[in-house]
Amino acid sequence: LESATPEACCQRELQSREGMFVNKEACLAGIERFQNRQGCYTVILNSFETYVYLAGALAIGVLAIELFAMIFAMCLFRGIQ
Repeated sequence: LESATPEACCQRELQSREGMFVNKEACLAGIERFQNRQGCYTVILNSFETYVYLAGALAIGVLAIELFAMIFAMCLFRGIQ
């Protein structure tokens, strides 16, 4: 008897190929609680939204440091002349 749900859609305790299945039999029987129902695009988008603020804060911090270094270099240049 062929199952309608592929084994790759079953939830694992660790989200990797080596992780143990949460409940493989219930998953293959079609119980949605034990299946991964989100596509890869949705999961990647959600993880990107989690770290987008961290990346923005990091970019603003680097910008502030670069701006301070540029002003300091200009002050040093004016002091030499």
